[in-house]
Amino acid sequence: MRKLDPLIMKLFIPIAPIFEKLSLRPNHLTLLGAGLNIFGVYHIARGEFKKGIIIVIFTWIFDVLDGALAKHTGQITKFGGFFDSVIDRYTEGLVLAAFAYAYSVQGKSLEVLYCVLAMIGALTVPYARARAEKEIKSCSVGIGDRLARLIVIALSVLLNKTEIGIILVAAISHFTVLQRIMYTRKVLNGILTEDGNEK
Repeated sequence: MRKLDPLIMKLFIPIAPIFEKLSLRPNHLTLLGAGLNIFGVYHIARGEFKKGIIIVIFTWIFDVLDGALAKHTGQITKFGGFFDSVIDRYTEGLVLAAFAYAYSVQGKSLEVLYCVLAMIGALTVPYARARAEKEIKSCSVGIGDRLARLIVIALSVLLNKTEIGIILVAAISHFTVLQRIMYTRKVLNGILTEDGNEK
């Protein structure tokens, strides 16, 4: 899924000048998206899954726009990347927490457990990469990156298969963590090169 990121970015770069004229900075768009995400989370927590996820999908546009604006204006900074990543963890965590709350109100304890497992997995995926990259060059392997998780959740809600989507997010998240653990181990043990090729 990470290969789609540059393609999606190219689609939004042409409209970046509009936000530049409004004197908006990339971090402003990051915060705006996070603020709108709260409205989506509110509706999800109320059990209005489709309404909530549509709002959340809309906020993802800002997650791309901040990067497009940074690239257009040359305002790509280490802090901007760090800040965007931290906000991403909050927004994704809140969405899953909202599903957990909605299910708890409905008395669906098993679904709450699925949400908790999905949340733990989703938050551990980027941590596994960040920690691995203190020891090796890169660790972006795995099928369950953030874009994949967001697409699974969105489609499952829109298709009235929310529980299945949350289970899938939990599964691919923890599988991705395992992939990153195994990949890091192989690189550190000299089985793979820093570029991921077999020696």
